[in-house]
Amino acid sequence: MSVKNSAFDDETVEPGSLRSQLVREVVCPNCWERFAPERVWYVASHPGLYGDLLLGENALRRFLPTRFHPDGRALDSKGSPCHLLACPRCHLPIPRVVFERPTLFMSIFGSPSSGKSYLLATMTHQLRKTLPRAFAMDFSDADPESNSILHGYEDKLFGVNENDFVSIQKTEEVGDWYQKVTFDTKEIQYPKPFFFQLSPTADHVMGHDAATVARTLCLYDNAGESFQPGADKPDNPVTQHMARANCLMFVFDPTQEPEFRKACRGSSNDPQMSSTVVQRQEVLLAEAARRVKIYRGLPTAAVHDRPLVVIVTKYDAWKQLVGNNLLDKPWAKHATRDFSVLRVDAIMRVSQMLRTVLRRYVPQIVSTAESFVDPAKIIYLPVSATGGPPKIDEHGNLRHRAGDIKPMWTEVPLLYVLSQFVNGLIPFVKSPSAAADDRLSGKGIA
Repeated sequence: MSVKNSAFDDETVEPGSLRSQLVREVVCPNCWERFAPERVWYVASHPGLYGDLLLGENALRRFLPTRFHPDGRALDSKGSPCHLLACPRCHLPIPRVVFERPTLFMSIFGSPSSGKSYLLATMTHQLRKTLPRAFAMDFSDADPESNSILHGYEDKLFGVNENDFVSIQKTEEVGDWYQKVTFDTKEIQYPKPFFFQLSPTADHVMGHDAATVARTLCLYDNAGESFQPGADKPDNPVTQHMARANCLMFVFDPTQEPEFRKACRGSSNDPQMSSTVVQRQEVLLAEAARRVKIYRGLPTAAVHDRPLVVIVTKYDAWKQLVGNNLLDKPWAKHATRDFSVLRVDAIMRVSQMLRTVLRRYVPQIVSTAESFVDPAKIIYLPVSATGGPPKIDEHGNLRHRAGDIKPMWTEVPLLYVLSQFVNGLIPFVKSPSAAADDRLSGKGIA
């Protein structure tokens, strides 16, 4: 009779069961430790086992299991079966889905008051509807507890009476957005990621082999203040995940730029265009570039080899600069299949148009972005998280009425990234005539 070293080391499992579905190497989404799945630690479940060496007296103990229930579950020192997994280095929890399918890491960053929190709330809200309905994809929480902040954002914007004025809290540098670990006597603060699972349903073109394209999405958010000089240091590594990310998303707010405001003067009814808030957003982007190159060991003159999405927010406030063109839905129903295909040609046309606008009014943003990342890997996308300007509530504050919130293109950045990263996950076309074609290729529709 063999002795198991972990719940993932079972000589009796059948082909196609849990063991054959595990990734070969796990990357902790908190401290970035790399380890084999069988090295995973567990979180004790017995109420008498509080007190962890790294996480403190209010955390359940973490341990490397040596005893197992006949059904394979790890047992803690009190004999209770355990289900939650943890990193062997930092002891922070890791969702089980991270062990079962490859993970895409994405980081989103931008200046304070750029609309990033509204963007995240509306992006996830729209994706929960669009991916199942249009693309036959399941998009759901991989770890609901980790996503509780986003749930709160969504509930505040979409779960209230349509006549209510609503607002959501900005990303902070402390509190629920972060997790603390004590190594020896030094306290380290790690940003708390959001987790989603992406998997084709039966109607998807890859529905017969969903496991080959299913992914875990791990998304990081950063407070704009985290990019102040000296904010990122060994005991507060809040932006170092950006160097590891498969894709970066930079949220750029034109209403914070004097040249944009001057160009829109008299033609925009958005009170934010009269704001006195001014942010040197190219400085923030340059600081992000500097940190990524340092963490990756790249020379100053080198270019980052991973994609950058420049998300230009509050489109409703400046759309007159592009002729008030409406942002049409960039996907179309396939002629003979029960799913839609992403119109990459339409997205690229919008990107080229927007890059031209940015070069005219804020050329420093384009030049900073394109000295950081290979220009061929940058895409510029306009979005509006709310679809219209805020109003003045009864207390004189600028807020949005819930019934007026109509997001525009907030789901498109992630749809585009997913279509380009995982062959077959989001089918796409590169020309309008291909949308009705039945021929499917690995990267989309030929």
